[in-house]
Amino acid sequence: MRFALGGHAEAVRATQARWQAESSTRRLWQRDAALFSNADEARWLGWLELPTASAEEAIASPALRETIDSHPADTAVVLGMGGSSLWPDVLGQTFGGEARQRRLHVLDSTVPDAIESFLERVPAERCLFFVSSKSGSTIEPNALFELIHARLAAKLGAEAASRHFVAITDPGSALEARARAAGFLGIALGRADVGGRFSALSPFGLLPAAAMGLDPEGLRERARKMAADCGPGVPADANPGVALGLALGVLAQRGCDKLTLSLSPAIASFGGWIEQLVAESTGKRGLGILPIADEPLGDPGCYANDRVFVDLAVAGDASAAQRAARLDALEQAGHPTIRLTLADTHDLGAALFQWEFATAVVGAVLGVNPFDQPDVESAKIAARERMDAAASGGSGAADERPDLEAAGMKLFAATALAPAARAAAGDPARLVKALVESLAPGDAFLVNAFLADSPALRAPLEAIRAAVGPARRVATAVSFGPRYLHSTGQLHKGGPARLAGLQLWQSAAARPGPRLEIPGLGGDFEGLAEAQAVGDFRVLSQRGRRMLGIDVGADPQSALETILRWIRGAIA
Repeated sequence: MRFALGGHAEAVRATQARWQAESSTRRLWQRDAALFSNADEARWLGWLELPTASAEEAIASPALRETIDSHPADTAVVLGMGGSSLWPDVLGQTFGGEARQRRLHVLDSTVPDAIESFLERVPAERCLFFVSSKSGSTIEPNALFELIHARLAAKLGAEAASRHFVAITDPGSALEARARAAGFLGIALGRADVGGRFSALSPFGLLPAAAMGLDPEGLRERARKMAADCGPGVPADANPGVALGLALGVLAQRGCDKLTLSLSPAIASFGGWIEQLVAESTGKRGLGILPIADEPLGDPGCYANDRVFVDLAVAGDASAAQRAARLDALEQAGHPTIRLTLADTHDLGAALFQWEFATAVVGAVLGVNPFDQPDVESAKIAARERMDAAASGGSGAADERPDLEAAGMKLFAATALAPAARAAAGDPARLVKALVESLAPGDAFLVNAFLADSPALRAPLEAIRAAVGPARRVATAVSFGPRYLHSTGQLHKGGPARLAGLQLWQSAAARPGPRLEIPGLGGDFEGLAEAQAVGDFRVLSQRGRRMLGIDVGADPQSALETILRWIRGAIA
C-alpha cells in the first residue's frame, strides 16, 4: 500500500493514534457495537469469521457440490440483486477464461428488453440457475425465477424444470420453503449474521465460484491471510484494513468524499462490488462516501477538492504505468491518492476482505451503522404502491402529469427543480441547462437508467457523463436500474444531499410489443421496471435531490441522443 494524503496526512495520523490507544481494532473483532452507532451492529459481524469457517458453512455441503458438479448444464446464472449478485459478477467477468466447468453470468434486471436479450443469448435449458436472496422475498430474483421456470416447465415439465435451480438463502426464508416445495436441485444456506454486501465469502459468493470449476478454497486462503493481517494485535498503521478505512473515513470528514477508483482492466468489475459495499454501508444520516467507478482519470484541473483516488493494480499490468503517471500528477497537485497492488487476480480473495474490514472502520469513524440500509426500503415501498395502484385498475406509475413533453419524451422535474421547470416555459433545453448550471464543485452528477445496458444505449449515457464532469468539475456516475437501487441507491437517498442528475426510464405504455408477464406473481416486467424507476425518482425528489425524470418514450436510443444534444448545448 502507498498513501499520499497531502494536507490530510496529519489528521489521519492523529486518528490512527486514537484508534490504537482505544484498542479499536480489538473492539471490532469483539463485535463491540459501541464502536459504531451502538445499535445492532454486533448482530452483523459474522463475516469476520467466514475466512476460517468450515468449507461446508462457507461454500456448501459436499453432497450439494457433487450434485452441482454432475449437472449437465454448461452455463451457471445467478438471479440475485446487490450483495447476492455483484461478487458473482466479478467472478464471471474476471475468471471466465479460467472456468473449467461452466461460464458464469448474472441476470439482475427487470427491464424487459434486457431480460429477453439475455435469454436469447443464453438458452435456459442449458443453464443451472442460482436463485440468490438472503431474505427470500427480493422481488427481482423471484420474478425472474417465475418467468424462467415457467418457460422451462413448458418445454421440460415442472419437475425437470425445477432441477435447473439451486436456492441460496438464509435459514427459514420464504425462498427456502419455495425451493423445497418445488423440488429444486438443492439449497445452500447462508448465515443470518452476515449481511448481503458482506457475503462474498459465504455460499452467496463461493458456491457460484465452485459451479464455475474455480477453486473457492484458493480464494478463501487469500482471505485468511488478509484476515490475519487485519487481526486485533496488528498496529493501526500496519493493518491494511484499518489503515485504508481510517484514511477514507478521515478524508470523507474533511470533504474528500468521492472515492474515485482506477483498476487494472483484468479486475475492472471489482469496482462495482466496491461501489455497493462502500456506498450502501456509509451513505446514511446525511453522511457517506460516493464511489466513482469507470470514470477515466483526467488532468488535475478537472477535479474539485472532493476526491480521493484509489488505484488497484494487478502486478504485471501493462496499463499500470499510464495510470501511475496520471496518479503522480494528481498527487503533485495535492489530491490524496492511495495505491494498492495485487499479486495476481486471485488476490481478489484478499482484497475483498480488506475492503470489508476497511468499510467497517469507515463506519466507526463516521459514527454510522455500516450494516443497515434504512433508505433502500423507501424506494421499494414507493414501487409497491405504484404496482398496487396499477393492479387495482389505476394507471400506477404513469398517473402523474409531466412538466414538459418534447421529442416523444415526458420530463418530470423534482421539487428542487420546480422553479427551473416553470422558468423553462416549455423548452426542455432550458430546463436541462438549469440542471447543469446548478452543479457546483463538490456535487455529483448521476445518470440512473432503467434501460437495457446495451452498447447502443450505454454510449450516449457515457457521453453525457464525459461532457458534464470536466465542464462542471464534478464527479459523475452512470448506473443501471434496478441494480443500483441495491447499491448506491442507499447513498443517493440517505447520504450527502449534493446530488443532481437524470433518472431515465421507458414507461410501460411506451414500449412497443406484447407485455412480458410475470407468471405466478401477477403484473408484468414493464410495469415493475417503471414502478421502480418512478418510485425511486419520487423518493429522491422528496429528499431534495435535483433530479430530472425522463420517460424516454418509444425510441430510447433517439431520446438519449437528443438528451445528449441538450446537455452539450447547456455546457456550450
